[in-house]
Amino acid sequence: MPTTIETNRSLHNRIRMNWAFRRGKLIRGRYRLLRRLGVGSYGYTYLCRDLSHDQLCVLKVSLPARGSAERAARIYQHEINCLSAIRHPHIPALLETFAHSRYLCCTMTYIEGDTLDACLFRDGRVFAECEALQLLHQLLDVVGYLHSKGFVHRDISIANVMLTGNTVTLIDFGLARPIPADETEQLRVEDVEADDPTDKRLRRALHPSSDFYALGHLLLFLLYSGYSEQPGQEEAADASWEEELRVHPDTKKLLRRLLMAEQPFSEANDIQQQIRAIVESLSHRN
Repeated sequence: MPTTIETNRSLHNRIRMNWAFRRGKLIRGRYRLLRRLGVGSYGYTYLCRDLSHDQLCVLKVSLPARGSAERAARIYQHEINCLSAIRHPHIPALLETFAHSRYLCCTMTYIEGDTLDACLFRDGRVFAECEALQLLHQLLDVVGYLHSKGFVHRDISIANVMLTGNTVTLIDFGLARPIPADETEQLRVEDVEADDPTDKRLRRALHPSSDFYALGHLLLFLLYSGYSEQPGQEEAADASWEEELRVHPDTKKLLRRLLMAEQPFSEANDIQQQIRAIVESLSHRN
């Protein structure tokens, strides 16, 4: 439990930050702060106008809501290291890194749209099976590129995928890490506690399979958007997704492999090949 001193320090930090990053503030003579976009475990994001190019951008500020400032700084640096090494149309581009009022900051391109989380739970959007698979196929282009550059994201979720029309963008690279050359090292897990569940450990391995596992759960969210209980089904409270979801048999097999219930995938291309075959089969069925 935090002490009174820690609580007061945290309150002081937030007051100071609210002043340093208040609406309308001009930062570095370049970024006009418009509004706060969100608050995460290790910092804040703001919508700004980049006056030097007259375009919107995102300002990320490192300030931990939990854990130490040192950990927040490490996460900030990991994100910078990854974004500096990659360039993809469906990944935000890093613009600049700097310190402002003693806070570590970076700016990146602004992505119009909503997170999948908002689409599902705020807007109640329903994704048909074929649509969900095609979205996953598109996302695998991004994930495959990231892996080819030697990085694993380790935090893919419906909260970290933006949807602009029918186009996806992968965001939030704070937990991204280089993939070790040593295969034994790839099985090492970082950023977990001793009592964390297996699910979290599978997501935090330094191996591409951690991203594929997360994509399996993302696909489940999309498929469940169209789920409705059948008569008598409410009695089976412990029913598995395989019992509840009425999807193509090969979609179930795909999910089992993504979720490591069967032989896991090793390459994004292999998953995309499976998806294309399922989508073609579904199109013939309709």
